[in-house]
Amino acid sequence: MIKAVVFDLDDTLYDQLKPFKKAVEATHKDLHLTEVMVQRLYRAFKVATDQAIQATDTSTMARQVDPVLEELGLPPFTGEHSETFWEHYRQELTHIDLFADIRRCLSSLKEHYQLGVITNGETDLQSKKALQLDLHHWIDRDNMLISDEVRLQKPDARIFTYFNRMLDLQANEAVYIGDNYNTDMIGAKQAGWQAFWFNHRHAELPGANFIPDQTVETTEELADLLEAMSVASY
Repeated sequence: MIKAVVFDLDDTLYDQLKPFKKAVEATHKDLHLTEVMVQRLYRAFKVATDQAIQATDTSTMARQVDPVLEELGLPPFTGEHSETFWEHYRQELTHIDLFADIRRCLSSLKEHYQLGVITNGETDLQSKKALQLDLHHWIDRDNMLISDEVRLQKPDARIFTYFNRMLDLQANEAVYIGDNYNTDMIGAKQAGWQAFWFNHRHAELPGANFIPDQTVETTEELADLLEAMSVASY
């Protein structure tokens, strides 16, 4: 029986593309960036931030984003552009909101399950995001695990096992909900958890050995799934 429902943070509980888009446009305000260009840059940015423990790890960011910038004829992600981007991005993060469909499910979900978060990133930045999202109303800080705190990061199954010990759970008593197949689904499944893929960016399922237990593609579908879990034991 499931006892804990655990969420990824970035682009699972809120729309990470919104602050990214505004920061990129502010950084390159002299250029006309199409929606397709922004989407391509975001995908590279997402890979980089999901991999890096430190959010402003310039080397990881440059390795993922610079090839796309070059293809688009834009300056590389270093120096002045890097500083400008992160300044605007951090400012935009002060305006993020929970997906409305998820927000309305959390109170009823909390009545039946322990709620938690496992997120890759640096402690200060991820904690500020959680505060901005008002997660403390539903999720205790002790149930929030940030990769920077334990020097482990998804998809390493050990970060999920670490969470098990924190909440005194067996692997088969937890379900993880995340948007990234490679970090969220693979990591959770390797740890023996159930894994629900919130595939709202409509990524293709890679040819892999790990199949999500559930896949939803909209916030409405995810809310329906969460509400169903609140009604009946999963």
